[in-house]
This record gives sequence, structure tokens and C-alpha cells, in this order.
Amino acid sequence: MSTYNLPEITRTECTRCGTEVRGINGRYACPNCEWVNHWSDGHNQLPSAEADPDCPRPR
Repeated sequence: MSTYNLPEITRTECTRCGTEVRGINGRYACPNCEWVNHWSDGHNQLPSAEADPDCPRPR
């Protein structure tokens, strides 16, 4: 059984327009200029589908 850590809310400055943005585990999207950072820039690895509690399961 794998463990799931709760996400951390993080913040930074948008590299395109300077707006303070908040994200989850270092993954950001700016609502003003639509900048997003690459998924691999996050502070930790994304969970696998099996470890993600929100992943749809086959019926």
C-alpha cells in the first residue's frame, strides 16, 4: 500500500507578469497572463495513477 501526502499550497511571482500566484507543490498557473510552469518544476513528484486517490478506477 502506498502513502499519499497532502499537497502543500505554495506561492511565487509569475515569471511573465510579476503577479503573485499560488499553486500546489510548486506547480503554478497565472490567472492574469496564463503563464504556467512545467509540471516537472514542482517540489515533489506527482503521484502515480495507483497512488492518486482521485484517479478514476475501472468498474
